Amino acid sequence: MNSKLKPFICTSFAFLTLTQSLVTASAADNTPSANSTGRWMSGEYHTHTVQSADASESFMKLENVLDAAFREDLDKKSAESVTSLTYGNPFDYISLADHLRDSPRDPDGNNKATARWEAIKDQQDKLKALQAAGKYKGKLIFSGFEWDMMGLDHGSVGIIDSNSNEVPVDAIHQFEWLYSYDTTPGMFHANEATLWGARPTKNELKPDKSKTLEAIEWLGKKYPESYVLLNHPSRHNGDSSGVVTIENIRKMNDTAPEIVFGMEGLPGNQMAAGKNRSELADIYGGADVMVGKIGGMWDALLGEGRRFWNFTNSDFHFKVSSNRNYSSGYWPSEYSRNITWVEGNTFKDVVEGMRSGKSFAVYGDLIDALDFKATGDGSQADMGGNLQVTEGDLTTISIRFKSPEHNNYASISPHDTSVTNDVKVDHVDLISGEVTGKLDVSLYASNTTNATTKVVKRFTKNDWGQPDAEGYYTISYKVPADKNRYYRLRGTNLGTDVAGFTANGEPLQDQSFDYSGSVTPEQNEERFNNINDRNYTGLWFYSNPIFVNVAALSDEQAINDTIASVSSTLGDTSAIVANVPLPSVGQHGTQIAWKSSNENIIRIDKNNAIITRPSSGSGDANVTLTATVSRGDQSKDKQYTFIVKAYPSSGSSGGSSSSKPNVSVTGVGGTGVADSNGNVTITPDKGYQVKDVTINGVSKGALTQLTGLKSTDQVVVTFEKIPKQPEKPTEPTKPARPTFNDISNHWAASSINYVVEHSLFSGTAANTFSPDTTMTRGMLVTVIHRLAGKPEAGANRFEDVNANDYYSDAIAWANQNNIVNGIDQTRFAPNQSVTREQLAQILFNYAKANKLNVSANQSLETFTDAKKISTWAVDAMKWSISNNLLSGKGNDILDPTGEASRAEVAAIINRFMVTFKM
Repeated sequence: MNSKLKPFICTSFAFLTLTQSLVTASAADNTPSANSTGRWMSGEYHTHTVQSADASESFMKLENVLDAAFREDLDKKSAESVTSLTYGNPFDYISLADHLRDSPRDPDGNNKATARWEAIKDQQDKLKALQAAGKYKGKLIFSGFEWDMMGLDHGSVGIIDSNSNEVPVDAIHQFEWLYSYDTTPGMFHANEATLWGARPTKNELKPDKSKTLEAIEWLGKKYPESYVLLNHPSRHNGDSSGVVTIENIRKMNDTAPEIVFGMEGLPGNQMAAGKNRSELADIYGGADVMVGKIGGMWDALLGEGRRFWNFTNSDFHFKVSSNRNYSSGYWPSEYSRNITWVEGNTFKDVVEGMRSGKSFAVYGDLIDALDFKATGDGSQADMGGNLQVTEGDLTTISIRFKSPEHNNYASISPHDTSVTNDVKVDHVDLISGEVTGKLDVSLYASNTTNATTKVVKRFTKNDWGQPDAEGYYTISYKVPADKNRYYRLRGTNLGTDVAGFTANGEPLQDQSFDYSGSVTPEQNEERFNNINDRNYTGLWFYSNPIFVNVAALSDEQAINDTIASVSSTLGDTSAIVANVPLPSVGQHGTQIAWKSSNENIIRIDKNNAIITRPSSGSGDANVTLTATVSRGDQSKDKQYTFIVKAYPSSGSSGGSSSSKPNVSVTGVGGTGVADSNGNVTITPDKGYQVKDVTINGVSKGALTQLTGLKSTDQVVVTFEKIPKQPEKPTEPTKPARPTFNDISNHWAASSINYVVEHSLFSGTAANTFSPDTTMTRGMLVTVIHRLAGKPEAGANRFEDVNANDYYSDAIAWANQNNIVNGIDQTRFAPNQSVTREQLAQILFNYAKANKLNVSANQSLETFTDAKKISTWAVDAMKWSISNNLLSGKGNDILDPTGEASRAEVAAIINRFMVTFKM
């Protein structure tokens, strides 16, 4: 009985202390330890609050956005906020990115028109107040901004002061004065021009791309630890302005490579209806075309060896507007996240982790852990790193990942859908492209692809098998080092050919669900659900790359290195008495072929030297083995001398002749005994069997008795271990079903046996079920809890439920998941009998929590007592009747307020499990 409903878990990746230097900190005694170690941290750097003009909903105040990101006080979220934050971990860090324009409101949503730098100062003050009240402990919070780049689209900017962890408000003030064309002049004070020079007009500044490069250069000189990361770079493709080309990216990266080191290749604003998805037309499986197309612009940048990384964000403005006319994006931590390796515990350390490239981006919690490495020549590199190897050597690609069971999918409004919140990785692609070096500036505009990029290997569950003890799925794959190249990963829950989503494993352009003209409320709801269902149907993750630099090695040098190593591999060849394995692959990708000067003594068979020792009295044999070592068009022969020892003399007596052959055993596993009549008896040891027998170098198969041999015959026996046969699994012993003396002729006997066999009910005594006893509220919730798999729960809030009561955990879990309520704010009444309408409502709530079909088409008018149904239970009763869970009691009586017996509940639970395949 697997249930989609799991316990609500609020745990973070790690507990981080905050310092006074952070904008979000206020206590000097929170200084981090100097011994802090690295850890994986999740978060994002591009989300909005009510201080952005286009995020005007009342639920967008700063505290609500942070509560969502860090999963605090979620019970205070209003219904209109459309929050779904049951699964996945809280964020560990976040950088806020309100627009670098006029700010219309303060952090609480009150009207207050200021420049952005002043709004950020207000934001800092509010953050300190929230933390002083005990919120967001151990979380890293920073105030950046979203910049309208001149002549281009947007970029997320975080100005980092190298000498302090404080958000440098004065620096933001100066940057806004010099490089924000959308902040109106009236928002500034009288002395900016004196301090920083004249400010260009909006018309002068807005189209001037050179000013974007100037601003980046300004940051590089004054605040070199800052970041400028491109947001939704292909959003304006095909538009008359704002287009970001690969030439623009190259020039920005050239200007300050440590500042412009990545882009939002998995853009946010995923609920937006404009264009195809995220307000982009060129978007594939939720990825910007620069990333979504193999061999596209991102691969072109990586092919130059640029350390330019891919990230994701929510770009959150609101999920669904309160008037139900518009949709925008998911709450922070709901759908998209970056998971980054961070050495340290300040936001500056987070940025350094992002800059390193040891990070991956994921939608819908498809995976929640990834360990991606390349090893070779005794060295190792992680995402963003560089591995140095020698041409021809093997590089080992190691992939370990975890995938949770569920994500945060929930329908925006009730509708028929096949989408669930179940998570399962279908395949992972290893993608590689060649690195050919930085281009000449004259080619910056024309070189937009990397034709060498391809999927090297597609891994499926057949490759990763079952998870290890830590819950990781593991893949290992070897590739030859041929040229300088990079390796990156892409994974999805989709098959390779899913209509509307993938073709030959490649993501298709996302479908638009926008409407033209006037739109009805019903069409709006349909659009919201279509967008949300599309986003959760196809989930993807993208890793950042590992670069592998290959030191060139001539074929001649590779061959010479191999020849030098073969001698040590062969060892002493001056007294050979048994078969010798021969290497077939040498160093740096060389191949080795062997030839014998005397096949009667040494025969080459499948990279083994098969030895036939000379007969006694004939003397030892000298045999030359020639190794031909080759790579590419080059080859070289090297000769090795093998001395094969003759069998020792067996002696003779009385002049009689003997036909006793010479017998030897290769390795272990048994004996071979010859007699003077030419017979050989071969006896395997326990656990071994005969693998092969050769006579004078000729294989005769797995024999155990030989006859008619001569004294000159050479017999070599090889044994092998008997393969273990897999043991037939035994069926687990099912506990014996108790025999109840009071149900043998009862109408619900089969249902009672069914629920007892499924461990949902137990008897009231050893042989008593008490079928006609009324069911209590505590009993019923305990049954539902067992049906859900007994998920964990938090503390109970009801005064009449003690911690040691058998139903305590069940009631806490059911209440926290909106399956049951108390009879008032403080009491649950666990021993009160449950009524038929309460039973229906509780099952109805459980069905909704599990995303089951809760539509109903059954009218209640045929029942004469329908008006007795409580208003809150009408929908549940209709649903129960529609699905044949409840039925009338005869004479058109439904009896909604009648008490339900244990037998009735057993029958209804039985029907529920069968109907919904629980």
